[in-house]
Amino acid sequence: MVSFFKTIGLVLTNFTAIIGGMAGPLATYFSAKYTAGYYKRSTGTAGITAFIFSLIINSRELFAASLNDGLLTRINLPVTINLAIAIFIGYLVGQIFRFSVASDDYIVDEHYIYHPKSLKPIAISMGLALILNFIFYVGTLFNVFTAIGNFFSNLIVSKSNLLTVFANTLMRSLSAWIGNSNPFNDIPFVNDPFALDNLNHALKYHSTVTVPHIFTETNLYDAYGVFSGIGGSLALLVTILWVSKSQRNRSVGLLSIFPSLFNHGVAFMVGIPVFFNFLFLIPFLLVPLVNVLLAAIMLYFKVIPPAVYPVPSGTPSVLYAFIGTGGSLRALAAGLVIFAVDVMIYLPFVKFNDRIHKELIEEDEKGGKND
Repeated sequence: MVSFFKTIGLVLTNFTAIIGGMAGPLATYFSAKYTAGYYKRSTGTAGITAFIFSLIINSRELFAASLNDGLLTRINLPVTINLAIAIFIGYLVGQIFRFSVASDDYIVDEHYIYHPKSLKPIAISMGLALILNFIFYVGTLFNVFTAIGNFFSNLIVSKSNLLTVFANTLMRSLSAWIGNSNPFNDIPFVNDPFALDNLNHALKYHSTVTVPHIFTETNLYDAYGVFSGIGGSLALLVTILWVSKSQRNRSVGLLSIFPSLFNHGVAFMVGIPVFFNFLFLIPFLLVPLVNVLLAAIMLYFKVIPPAVYPVPSGTPSVLYAFIGTGGSLRALAAGLVIFAVDVMIYLPFVKFNDRIHKELIEEDEKGGKND
């Protein structure tokens, strides 16, 4: 029976990864399609070219081994995606089509009659994809990208202090806002030396009052910084359900309550949208910073105990502080106060968003054009 459930879990996990991995190539497809369409080029051809471009870029073994029957998975989908990069690739392909001769990118005409052309933009795009793939291959072979990533990560994770947590919090929120599915510097509890020091101290002395590291990622960001979701997305959802006049946004919010409670707010962030929405950028970055600051003040004055105990993966963010402190009601109450503050921060932005939507609808009804 245990083996059966493990198999189901594996299938569902892989299926989720496949669906999530499709987001990158699809974002590239639509970015190229609409870019090419804006310049009166073939949207379908540009979109498909960008989709293949994305697959080639993500094929890390293209230069490593021969593709045999049944091994086409070497041309793979990424498990993690970055929407900003995906959109940029699509935009790049769209620009390649823009600067080509219009007749070069039409495979069929408006009557669906085939017209063989030189297809220059397709050839240029595929050549560029191969060049970039080779650069990534060489960089991976010599661990260049790993070294670069470690260098930037070590700049803000080598110490345990409030400034370090602030910097990491800001980078994590910005990373999520641009659609990076792999959170910036997301360190598991077992790999965090400061969290392990606190845990060992609490187990040895049966107390969390004198733990050696107060301002850690676990105590501040994990327990309270994302109490209302990454970027306060759960607080945004509650604010929309509370004051928003937009029926569409309210419907998206209602459908997103359950997954958002379990830290899966991507659908909500796409449906509103929050990704690349400059209106919500300020509160999205501000809310986690305010949460960390309030938590730091309460920890410093010992209003709440530090969260030193490991919390199971998948635990709702609103319960992290409660479980991590061993069931402290003070920590839970502090988290609820912080959540209320987050809602208040999002309140004016949600109202302003409603006002913009209302004006756009009125312009549409008048037959005007929206910028």
